[in-house]
Amino acid sequence: MHGTMFIPVDTEPEVAALIIGGSGGNEPILIAEHLAHEGIPALSVAYFGHENLPPDLSEIDLNYFQTALALLAARLGNRRVSVAVVGQSRGSEAAMLTALLFSDLIDAVVVAVPSNLALCGFPSGGPAWIHNGVALPYSNEFGPECANPEAVFATELVDAPILFASAGVDEVWPSAPMARAMAKRRRAHSKQGGDLLLEYPEATHSMGYLCPDLPAGLAHSDPPLTRAARADVWPRVVRFIQGVAARGS
Repeated sequence: MHGTMFIPVDTEPEVAALIIGGSGGNEPILIAEHLAHEGIPALSVAYFGHENLPPDLSEIDLNYFQTALALLAARLGNRRVSVAVVGQSRGSEAAMLTALLFSDLIDAVVVAVPSNLALCGFPSGGPAWIHNGVALPYSNEFGPECANPEAVFATELVDAPILFASAGVDEVWPSAPMARAMAKRRRAHSKQGGDLLLEYPEATHSMGYLCPDLPAGLAHSDPPLTRAARADVWPRVVRFIQGVAARGS
């Protein structure tokens, strides 16, 4: 496991979060740190590109995220708290698949500038995700439609509420249509209770960083309307995660 745990001081948290980053391979530490400042323990993880991890986004074993959830629980003393999984960009695929495969461990899902399907590995192609040694169906093209319907996420099977946050001028992939497709699929199966669909028509892909202010290394490519979108979406994300009641309470 390659990750960083942020624990709020002098709190008895009722909810925690697992944060999964995108195709850059770096840990989404910024989100985890900001959530901890809001009283939410958070574990940010890298899942490739580091020592003892796959070299790139290819054949990532989804059991890795199950292990991360167990580590998060252990760090909190194994007492029962609600858990949200947060995925950015390609990490949205991991977050959605984690919620589908390990539904008993997940109470809420947040996907930022998301995909509605499992894409191929990057940059080498082939399957990006595996589970118990079996490659999961994938697409070589962006959604919301694709030639392989098995690659499309069955979002109606996720019992937890989902927050979809997308960018209308996303220069990386069509996150807004893909987010709408996931929300529409859940509505068609009457599974949208508690969901939140947020679309920012003038925002770019970097809206997916979620936090209002970016460090200097990222801020150079941060348009004002994208910053405004993050300033709006961040408190909504925090409230969404905080509002998830512990199972069985």
